[in-house]
Amino acid sequence: MADKYPNQWLGIRNIVYNGREIQTAEVIYTQRTASELGLLSLKGEDVQPLFTTPDMVFQLGAAGEMNRGTEV
Repeated sequence: MADKYPNQWLGIRNIVYNGREIQTAEVIYTQRTASELGLLSLKGEDVQPLFTTPDMVFQLGAAGEMNRGTEV
């Protein structure tokens, strides 16, 4: 999914896991925000928000900021 829909929020359902990773899933929403997908889920729609990041990219986010300047 990350190759077909890189760096975006997806709304997925009918998820089949292979251990910890998603093996297959039905993509029902693209180009939505996390908030929009969360609201759809709260309203009872069968949707799971998922942010896709290609395997060759690792985003540190808040963890990266917290450790800034602590290098030895």
